Amino acid sequence: MGKIAVHGFVNTDIICQVDAFAEVDQETEVSNLQFLPGGSAANVAVGLSRLGEEVYFLGAVGQHAYTSFLLDSMEKVRLDHIQIVDDVSSGMVMVLVDQEGLRTMYTYPGANVQYEVNRIPEDFCQELDFLHLSSPHLPIADQLFAWKERNPRLRISFDPSSLLTKKGLKPLEPLLSRTDILFVNRSELQDLVGDQELEDALQDLHRRGAKEIFVKMGGEGALYSSAVSGTDSARTSIFLPSLPVKAVDSTGSGDAFAVGVLYGFLRGWEKEKILRAGITLGARVVQQVGARTGLPHAWEGEVLEK
Repeated sequence: MGKIAVHGFVNTDIICQVDAFAEVDQETEVSNLQFLPGGSAANVAVGLSRLGEEVYFLGAVGQHAYTSFLLDSMEKVRLDHIQIVDDVSSGMVMVLVDQEGLRTMYTYPGANVQYEVNRIPEDFCQELDFLHLSSPHLPIADQLFAWKERNPRLRISFDPSSLLTKKGLKPLEPLLSRTDILFVNRSELQDLVGDQELEDALQDLHRRGAKEIFVKMGGEGALYSSAVSGTDSARTSIFLPSLPVKAVDSTGSGDAFAVGVLYGFLRGWEKEKILRAGITLGARVVQQVGARTGLPHAWEGEVLEK
């Protein structure tokens, strides 16, 4: 086991279930409306905490009606380094989910992008074994990646999400070169390296410095790829198929996948078992509405031990 911190967004998710997504200038009825805690990084932190890990969350909230709601939703996550920002709202996401469980999202970042890394005690990073960044604000991410210079043993996992990959490879390349574990889906992979064959795309990212890559492939499954040390082209890979479940809401499935993977790394599992843990948690979450509803607790941890 190791000590882990998670940085990124904590949001209120406004989840609207609809029969179908509205076209431009059209209207559709919302059949169910829920206000749930979310934010990719917050979801990962809560997921790891539920499994018994000591997790520190590095993020910011604003001062408004949802602040207490968000802080309470973090459950047993350590909030020693959370920051409350004056005169700004916390992050919010409008999530539209159709009958097939597919979604579209509209994000208001709010206080999330005003986190100040320089307010964290200098010795904190030296205590960490893992740092996970999920869809971070790029200027903040750059400061956190610099922690590797102060703590050589620190392993950084990075889930840029489509919000960042849509910016293309150039602004992310300095971060990828320092990334130990990268999470992407196929669309995000294409954003970064263009329309290449999967094998070529992964090798391209390995050449740019990403050491281990997990590709989330939706209903097909997931792939693990690792660069072979000391070579420019050789790599090892593992593919596992998805589990046959009925998807109700895909919100948070990628976050749940990251929870399973990071949990496995913290326990020193073999890569195939780590990949299976990610797929298992992703499958659990999509069967219920909400990003955290299906995340297991410590007493359910045996689901990952198979």
